Amino acid sequence: MKNSKFIIAALVLVAVAGLAVAQKVSIDLRFNTEAADAKNYFNWSANGKAVKDGFDAATGASKAQSTTAFNAVRYDNDATKKNAIPAGLRSLVLYPVSSWDTATADAFTVTANGKQLVIRFVHRGTAYQITTDNKGKIDTDDSFKIAAGVGENVGGKFLIKDEFLKAGGDKANMADLDWGKITLVDDEAAEAATVDYDGTLTATLKKGILTVKGNLNAD
Repeated sequence: MKNSKFIIAALVLVAVAGLAVAQKVSIDLRFNTEAADAKNYFNWSANGKAVKDGFDAATGASKAQSTTAFNAVRYDNDATKKNAIPAGLRSLVLYPVSSWDTATADAFTVTANGKQLVIRFVHRGTAYQITTDNKGKIDTDDSFKIAAGVGENVGGKFLIKDEFLKAGGDKANMADLDWGKITLVDDEAAEAATVDYDGTLTATLKKGILTVKGNLNAD
């Protein structure tokens, strides 16, 4: 009888794991890259839960707490907390629900060549680059790059390291990072993650407004 209970419990765990693998994540964001904008939003869904979020100027935080709630997608599970998506994607989706000061401090930029976009920012000493294809598609497998350790925390403030600073630049200004001096590597889900999310998102830039939409599926 005890063995039967153990077998049933094991089957339940397998079934639950199977549901997790089949999970779909939906992402829809709007971010004004040129100025503070109350119309910015980050809407997403996972595990049957839909979240509509934006920046709350009164509290200085996201209205629906996506900063922490999106960890359900960011990590494979609560126990191991291995990245299930590129780190740059997690950072990107939080700009619409953060203060404009965050984007300016991180030197958030988007450059366009036709429909191809290159998104760059430097957050807490790490440089991120997201490059779409010529149709504006962001692929979780190969669109994300990262360079950790380009800045260091000095007295609670991140400063660009001397070896990565533009000539005559200001170490406290992330816009003065010399991207030609850093080494970007692939930014992907952790190899040891029990689940990772694959798929493509579509990014557009019109009159300074960046939109990113699409679905990712657990693998």
